Amino acid sequence: MRQPLSAILTLAILTRFAEAGPDTSSVAAQITALPQGAWIELRLKNKEKLRGERGVVSDAGFTLVSAGTDRQIAFDDVASVKLYKSHTTRNVLIIVGIGVVATVGIIAAVILRCGPLGCNSKL
Repeated sequence: MRQPLSAILTLAILTRFAEAGPDTSSVAAQITALPQGAWIELRLKNKEKLRGERGVVSDAGFTLVSAGTDRQIAFDDVASVKLYKSHTTRNVLIIVGIGVVATVGIIAAVILRCGPLGCNSKL
């Protein structure tokens, strides 16, 4: 009973290790499926993390455009890829909203302090 159970557990562990390896063909398929100009985040096999826009794709790799520089990256060097969403628009809208609320608050304070019942009113 121990030997068959040991064999089954060993096979289960070995298949998990075999599945854990990166599949470069699926990474290449993921990258080519993305539209040109899409913002992506890459994890390279050397643990480096890169962000930028997907550029032109060739048979062996693609171009990553970030901060005005183009970098050629081979599909074999990529461990994983995912879409990256920039939060710049959201952050700008939050700052504008805070500015509008602060301005309305200041105007309301001035009107209430120096309105018809304040600031040298003669009632």
